[in-house]
Amino acid sequence: MKSKPTNKSKKTAPKPTGVRLNKYLSNAGICSRREADTFIELGMVQVNGATVTTMGFRVQPGDEVRYDGQRIGAQKKVYVLLNKPKGFVATHQGGKIKRSIQELLTQAAPHAVPAFGEMGRQATGLLFCTNDEDLRKKMQQSKKGIRMIYHIVLDKSFAKGDHSKLLEPLELYDSTYQLHKLTAIEDGKKNEVGVEAYSISPQLIVKLFAKHNYKVTQIDRVAFGGFTKKDLPRGNWRPLKENEVNFLRML
Repeated sequence: MKSKPTNKSKKTAPKPTGVRLNKYLSNAGICSRREADTFIELGMVQVNGATVTTMGFRVQPGDEVRYDGQRIGAQKKVYVLLNKPKGFVATHQGGKIKRSIQELLTQAAPHAVPAFGEMGRQATGLLFCTNDEDLRKKMQQSKKGIRMIYHIVLDKSFAKGDHSKLLEPLELYDSTYQLHKLTAIEDGKKNEVGVEAYSISPQLIVKLFAKHNYKVTQIDRVAFGGFTKKDLPRGNWRPLKENEVNFLRML
């Protein structure tokens, strides 16, 4: 009587080595992963002298990678908290930007350190910057969002009757936004208010107030994800400690 053949265990496919090319470009501070895909499709990236247009291509240790003719390398992760002054801009637009926040971060890293979110020239306050694309993506996908507190100055006194109206959900750009809290500033003037929100940019808050006939003349982010401006003068930055970075990973 023949014995039944034993089932051989299935061989598991070996894990791919190296780093995906779009992630490599993102980690180098060149652009986001999505933008990298576009640059790769356009033939702007070369690996070891050959143009790569294949999505999913992996860079191996020792490979030479060039973007638009310039050699780039994997860069050390940088985590910075900046107290942005007025007149500078944080944007994800390409090209040369006049008075970019990167001018303030030249001592933080020899390469660009992208900001988490955008902040226009008129807005001031805390801005988190990092070239860690995985952390940025994790923070962007946070279900609750990142807690932010703003100090806002309006063009006129704030009417108490508008308090509940401003806390109502509002649809902008096919998305719904809502302020979490709205309070008067202690010892402040009647045209000053404090706003607590989750992952809402200064530009959107200005538009939310404009919908209720208020013009925001000053907006300052005084808290970001649990961090404050304590011991961080305007225009200065500081590197985050390891436990602070880990805190952001848990948000």
